[in-house]
Amino acid sequence: MKHVASSRLAAFAFVVALSTLAAGCHSKATGYGGKFTFAYASGVEVENFMKPLAPGAKLEVVAFANGTEDELVITKATSSKPGVIAIDSVKDHTVVLKGIEPGVADLEFTARDKAGNLVVDRIFMHVAKPGVHPLEHGCTEASDAVYVKGEGVNVFHGMATSDGRHVIGTGYTPVRIEPERALELVGQPQDSSVYMYRARAPAAKVSIRSTVDGSTLSLRVVDRADLKEATLACAGDCQVVEGRSQYVVARVKMGKTAVCSQNALTKARSLTPEICTVSANLDDEEGVDSNHQQLAVVKGVKFGLCKFEVTLPELDGGKGMRLAGSAKIGRLEFPNDQGRSESWPLHERNAPGWMLGAVWWTVPKLFALLLVAASALRLRRRAPDLE
Repeated sequence: MKHVASSRLAAFAFVVALSTLAAGCHSKATGYGGKFTFAYASGVEVENFMKPLAPGAKLEVVAFANGTEDELVITKATSSKPGVIAIDSVKDHTVVLKGIEPGVADLEFTARDKAGNLVVDRIFMHVAKPGVHPLEHGCTEASDAVYVKGEGVNVFHGMATSDGRHVIGTGYTPVRIEPERALELVGQPQDSSVYMYRARAPAAKVSIRSTVDGSTLSLRVVDRADLKEATLACAGDCQVVEGRSQYVVARVKMGKTAVCSQNALTKARSLTPEICTVSANLDDEEGVDSNHQQLAVVKGVKFGLCKFEVTLPELDGGKGMRLAGSAKIGRLEFPNDQGRSESWPLHERNAPGWMLGAVWWTVPKLFALLLVAASALRLRRRAPDLE
């Protein structure tokens, strides 16, 4: 858990960023004529619209009626220099641009507003060649990681020009995989700096090398049955208030190398049901008591020591792994009429009960998010010139 603890703030910031993107986060700029707001989905320098497009990359752009969130129906788009930026397609509300070679081009969009009138506005964009391209595994700062056959391999990157300007666009992946067929590219979201691969088959060593600056990662692909190590961890030294709940996570590892494919089948049960209930049902779905996030939910029933078991049945050659855990179940108690509390189970007498209750209720929720969140923001520490 050392790595998780060291990157909690970065991971939490990334969770917030993901939530913002899900709500529709765009880099925006007003057109020359003030009629349109040009925009594209972005998770990098959101406030900066004028990020260069990479040669060979594509970018989906929309247009809003200026000052509103009303997307316009685009009927036509032209480029003043199609040898720099070409119009790849125009459909409904979107225009797909394609970077051709470094340079600057004016783009003119014609759109139909709500009243049915045709409106025209223009803006410029530019294309630049990347010169910096740090790569990082999604779950560790180390250059080596383990993944499971058939599962996702997410590689974060911070593509930028040699002078530190972020370079954007999809459909352009300047990396070389060895062996070539070890990984299959399945996604490259426009709104985040991540290449999404799928691990095809077990492999002792796979390398991912940037053709921009030579940055390199290595990984090993294994069968899930090859994984034989896991540990349990939870927030607050596994302390839960009566009537409240928190998450416990089983972190799978392979020696000292991080396993980034953390989605093994997970089951859990309480060994002391009079003290606590323990479940692997994360969505309150009737009849389901398992998940693939290695999470268990511990809920305090009454004061005492909760004992539980988390099972990962797919690991260790199919024999499965059983992990024993415990949690202290405490009470929230408030001072009596004389201003004193009779007892303060599991916490200090001088600690306000309401404060501890708030902490114990909030920390487990954040803890689970931190464990699940990827660590894209760590790339900024590895490439400070991108800021």
